[in-house]
Amino acid sequence: MASLLKVVRPGLQPSLGWKALAFPTRYRCLGASRFSTFTAVRAEAVETPSTFETSAASLSPPQSLTPQESISPFHTPLQAWIRDFRSNEPKDLIQLQRKVFGAPLRKDILHRVVVWQRDAERQGTQSTKGRSEVSGTTRKAAPQKGRGAARVGSLRAPQRRGGGIAFGPKPRDHSSELPRKVQEMGLRIALSTKFAQDQLVIVDDLTLDSHKTREFEAIKDRHGWDSVLVVASQENQNLWRATRNLQQVDVAVMQETDVLRLLKRQMVVMDRQSVRYLEKKLKV
Repeated sequence: MASLLKVVRPGLQPSLGWKALAFPTRYRCLGASRFSTFTAVRAEAVETPSTFETSAASLSPPQSLTPQESISPFHTPLQAWIRDFRSNEPKDLIQLQRKVFGAPLRKDILHRVVVWQRDAERQGTQSTKGRSEVSGTTRKAAPQKGRGAARVGSLRAPQRRGGGIAFGPKPRDHSSELPRKVQEMGLRIALSTKFAQDQLVIVDDLTLDSHKTREFEAIKDRHGWDSVLVVASQENQNLWRATRNLQQVDVAVMQETDVLRLLKRQMVVMDRQSVRYLEKKLKV
């Protein structure tokens, strides 16, 4: 037992037995007062870093890089083609932010945002007349007593023909509230949905030579777009005048991009400047 204790913890009194192993803080001073085991050789061994620590320090990123600049080895870039607006031929590659165009697809968030937008679009101008607003006489319709029937008051009561409406709709505001972060999340999910379903087309520019409808319709038929939303970086009179007579085509400026417009049309066409604006606006 004494030899085993010396091997496990040198400098420990054998008379203490296994109590010193069970309660090291209580008997630490007893073993250290009799034998001094912390020699200079052991001190050098403690101060010298181990091989594992040296290898780990060599694998750590350099101090000049910040945590934001350090690149994860598991990062995969999100890329898309930049196509020509007229010929649909690929011209260049563009790097997309994964948090904007690769967000997880959540139908519940899209539903909340769409309901919030449609509530705000309701006019709320419906109105009906009550018994105090309809035109008519104010006389008593029948005597109070003596005819053996129920009492009859005003002829403008709701149960009378031509009377007012009971609890009818009045002009009011139908808009609801939704947190701004949920609105931005819904826009990121809508863009990610279009990108995941291959329904997002990024073009170099959206310039047209003329304002004729047949020019844009020829481009739409050439690409096979049935229902399309065009998102432009700035107001384009030729584009707006060429598409205003087409039923399945919408044109919006990049500041007016919303979830309902993105989900209403099958294809979404936007230029490079609109992509960068949305990435900056929806940056997390």
